[in-house]
Amino acid sequence: MTSSERTIGLFPLPLVLLPGEILPLHIFEERYKALIAACRASGDVFGIVLRDDDELAGQGCTAAIGDVVDELDDGRLNIIVTGRERFTVGELLAPHDPDADYLRGRVELFDDIDLAAVAQPHAADTAEDLFRTVLRLMGVDDPRVPDGESPLSFRLAAAVDFGQPLKQRLLESRSETERLDLLVAVMRALIPGLELRKQREQAIGGNGKGY
Repeated sequence: MTSSERTIGLFPLPLVLLPGEILPLHIFEERYKALIAACRASGDVFGIVLRDDDELAGQGCTAAIGDVVDELDDGRLNIIVTGRERFTVGELLAPHDPDADYLRGRVELFDDIDLAAVAQPHAADTAEDLFRTVLRLMGVDDPRVPDGESPLSFRLAAAVDFGQPLKQRLLESRSETERLDLLVAVMRALIPGLELRKQREQAIGGNGKGY
């Protein structure tokens, strides 16, 4: 096993976690109570993988437990996790008792192909400008690009719901330039519809009519 390979507990969910993204989770199933208990005891991470119609994605993101917001008498938990590193699932290790124990996976961590390569400045600037436009059209009074150490593409996709399929494509991509180009294309396609909705809202507010 190489330094990038490891076995971790897996938490299949109908969502995608990105590196640097902060996510609240409500833990109520016995198997996932056991997973979180094991991670709290060891300080280890677990993996979140997209589950779509009982099919698991081949790539996911490790999650580090931050705050335990609530710990209820029946064992249920409300926790905050942060996305860490991306991984590819090599082998699934099914538990003997799926109701009481959690799924594990042999995974291999991965990063962008060339970490020294930086996205073209104009790509980042264009993505940031379009992101602010999207936020304004969504009614945000003071639109700002989220700060953080993770790549810009992940920060933008974590801040606005562009849909889980797009987030999964971003998660799997190993190029920041590719991710930014994809986000730019998606935001350019979204903006006309958001502008139309904004105009209709203004018209309704101005004269009580939608036309």
